[in-house]
Amino acid sequence: MSAIHIIGGKKLKGSIYLQGSKNAALPILAATLLTEGVCVLEHCPHIADVNEMLEILRDLGAKVWADGEKLCVVAPENLNVHIDAKHIISMRSSIILLGVLLAENGFVSMEYPGGCVIGERPIDMHILGLQKMGCIFENDTKVLQAHVRRLQGAKIFLKFPSVGATENIILAAVKAKGTTVICGAAKEPEIVHLCNFLNCCGAKIKGA
Repeated sequence: MSAIHIIGGKKLKGSIYLQGSKNAALPILAATLLTEGVCVLEHCPHIADVNEMLEILRDLGAKVWADGEKLCVVAPENLNVHIDAKHIISMRSSIILLGVLLAENGFVSMEYPGGCVIGERPIDMHILGLQKMGCIFENDTKVLQAHVRRLQGAKIFLKFPSVGATENIILAAVKAKGTTVICGAAKEPEIVHLCNFLNCCGAKIKGA
């Protein structure tokens, strides 16, 4: 099909079912790894990216199950260090695990999310933000490796309001010592949902 032809002027009526937002669900699912007890998510979309994230959570040791329309997650006491590469490279949004794993394990070694490298689909803002918090990244072009002894709060300036970088810094910051300030932060609805979720879990986030 080379074109779509739309003829207007017709009265519309009826109803449709809207799934929850993928962009909100994925970082919140990653954030469940920072919590204790059972996290219950309602209205989570049934799509491939969410299923991949659930497989990643299981790889890391989390318990995940469905209760009707609700999705329940219990984080492990200690996260596994290995994630099956096929789940990482199949989903760009797996980059959101960077801040979580550094916050929980102080170490991360994973394939470049979505199979990308820094020069093709930049993740430099994620890295620069986490470096400000004390993370040390290795110069490895095949895998993304970093470690940190203890995350430290920092004042971080983003050169433009990147949603993913903002989410990664927030996820790391809730476990860091001290206060983190993100200047030039993204403020899309998914950022607000993530901050609301973390605040419900005991975090102290202002400005979202």
